[in-house]
Amino acid sequence: MAGATFKAGTAGSAEVAVIALRRRGKLLDLVLSITAHAKGAGYVSAQEFTGAGPSAITLVDNVRLKRYLIVRDSENRPLQPPNWIVKAGEPSVRTYTFPAPGPEVKALDVSIGSEPPLRDVPVTP
Repeated sequence: MAGATFKAGTAGSAEVAVIALRRRGKLLDLVLSITAHAKGAGYVSAQEFTGAGPSAITLVDNVRLKRYLIVRDSENRPLQPPNWIVKAGEPSVRTYTFPAPGPEVKALDVSIGSEPPLRDVPVTP
């Protein structure tokens, strides 16, 4: 759907791709694939490449001028994977849950930290 390569102040890079931006009732699931390319093997923090942690992922509706934040549960925990650690060289698929915009919204921008947003990602039913 959309993708970018991030290189925020590190010797490696990370490919970030949107697999889906899918409605689920009153919720919207953002499914990302993150592949880190770093020297050596092992696990790395995707924050090294994106310049931000997973809580900095937001969705933006440029037409209605709204920003959507990750939904939090009744104990104020965000509905996202528990860590931002990925194995170098292997795709890691992560799902983040947001409030769903109205049915008239057909595309949103995906913003991750200070990186340029992935623009006009289609929202699927």
